[in-house]
Amino acid sequence: MVLAFAGSALLLAGAALSDAPETAPGAVAALERSMSAAEESLRSGQLASAEDRYRSALREGALVLAALESGEAPPAPARAELKRRVQAALAGAYLNLGVMQARSGRFAEAAELFEKAAEADANVPQVQYSLGVAYFNARRYDKATGPLSRALAERPGPELKRMLATAWLNTKAYDKAADLLRDDPELSANPSLQFAYGLALVRSDRAAEAERVFSQLIARHGDSAELSVLLGQAHAQQGEFEAARESLRRALQLQPDVAEANATLGVINLREGRLAEAEEALRAELKQHPADASAQQNLAIVLDAQQRPAEAIPILRRLLEAEPERATARYLLGKILLAGGDATAALEQLEAAARQAPDDAKIRYQLGQAYQRLGRTELAEQQFELFRRLKAKR
Repeated sequence: MVLAFAGSALLLAGAALSDAPETAPGAVAALERSMSAAEESLRSGQLASAEDRYRSALREGALVLAALESGEAPPAPARAELKRRVQAALAGAYLNLGVMQARSGRFAEAAELFEKAAEADANVPQVQYSLGVAYFNARRYDKATGPLSRALAERPGPELKRMLATAWLNTKAYDKAADLLRDDPELSANPSLQFAYGLALVRSDRAAEAERVFSQLIARHGDSAELSVLLGQAHAQQGEFEAARESLRRALQLQPDVAEANATLGVINLREGRLAEAEEALRAELKQHPADASAQQNLAIVLDAQQRPAEAIPILRRLLEAEPERATARYLLGKILLAGGDATAALEQLEAAARQAPDDAKIRYQLGQAYQRLGRTELAEQQFELFRRLKAKR
């Protein structure tokens, strides 16, 4: 992805007011000459010289800006204009340094420089686009979504929309990804886009739409293990468990270690109350994919349902070490600890879960139970009241 250079148009030249002292306008003009020299080095391909000149201009500009902000002269209107010119120069230096870093594949460093460009002058052309692309290429999708969204509002286009949709997919904002991909002009002809759209649909529980997308993909482009898994998940979300099993078994035939096939079979068996089969499938998933957090959590649910808390608790503790913000796992651990009589340890987990997911009714109920066990009746009643309110909203 090539990021656009911001050239000398970023440097907003202009004479200082005639009654301003010569020193301040002179310093700003000198800074702008330094920037022009840096840009000339850049245009002539002298990249090392350009980088040195830009960094020198940043140091020079910081001193000039500090002097303008601390001094009483020139008068306020002239000082504001001079500050604007300095900030524009600083933004241009940061932006072009960022572009140089991005072209060398140092996207994290580029993003840091683009952030500074935006701080210096929020109106720098294309800074949000450059920042979003840099974060995207650095795989910092959580950081990319904000600037990419702002860039898309400024300059709508299908490529930028796809990049933002991919960032939303990677941050698990599946509804947002699906909404962006739904109207893509190349969706019907591009299998990769269809796959991404179907994935966003199935992950956002829009199973009927997802099923149509994956069925069309399989019909047009042939079966694959990944497609069969997603089609099976779409069937499962609609309660079509036999069709789901058929697709998932097909996926495992095509690729025995395909991700999420056994895990989804485990969830289906759990929903049907077939706990032994659920455990077997989830353990098969974790044998191939031991870091699968959802499979770990679901295995703990199965073990708890089988009255095997001693096996469930260490699974949940390991999971929470890796993902401390997983409120459902924390709730489950608190619930198991409370059932085992350790109300104090349960309270710690349930209070944390309530902070992470304040609108989850079941967490409020279990937290109330923990308070009640510890004799804190007023706090218990508060949680039970919250539980009733949250249930009433459903």
